[in-house]
Amino acid sequence: MFEYGFIMAGGEGKRLRPLTSVMPKPLLPIGERPIIELLIENMKNSGIKKIFISVNYKKEIIKNFLRDGSKYGVKIEYVEEATQTGTAGSLILLPEHFNKPLIVSNGDLVCNLDYKIIFDMLQKYDLVLTGIEKTFYIDFGVLHIKEDKLESWEEKPNIKYIINGGIYGISPEVIKIIKNTFKSEQYLDMPSLWELVSKNGLKIGVYLHNGDWKDIGKIEDYLSLTEEKEKLQ
Repeated sequence: MFEYGFIMAGGEGKRLRPLTSVMPKPLLPIGERPIIELLIENMKNSGIKKIFISVNYKKEIIKNFLRDGSKYGVKIEYVEEATQTGTAGSLILLPEHFNKPLIVSNGDLVCNLDYKIIFDMLQKYDLVLTGIEKTFYIDFGVLHIKEDKLESWEEKPNIKYIINGGIYGISPEVIKIIKNTFKSEQYLDMPSLWELVSKNGLKIGVYLHNGDWKDIGKIEDYLSLTEEKEKLQ
């Protein structure tokens, strides 16, 4: 059974200013509770007992609020970044001999994903990404051409994409590769990690999550979600 989670909470939240000028993004409230509390609770309900939290921007506020995690029924250990190291760079700072499967989540998500599903997929894959299906309405006619020849014409179509949901399953093999390839405080983002894992011949899977998922990286998304919560109360 997996027991370890990792929440990336070190970002500055620039797209959420002025809100994040005072409050770090993971502590912004959704209803009556901070975003990061919802993430911790979901991890605990999935069986995770220890959570690493990477911190940088306004880190003391986050640490003083969450403390050791005992009030949530989990153990929290902080991974402190001296500089911004990207969406995967903080994984380099995991304890030297850490070699367990790990569930990793962005710190600005509200999601009801059962992390046990990701863990089960780690029995088959070395890196698991969470995909979210999104439909975008195009308010124009879309022309499909080859060289200068029109092949088809779609009038105001709905186009579906699978986007990265910001939740990952990472095997001990991937953690080993990260630590053997990168130095402490070196920049590493998730797309680069995907390329590194691919080059090493490891298997990468995607879980398509059909439940609730909200990203609050932009201020309009955050305000929309808080308005939804207020209507439900």
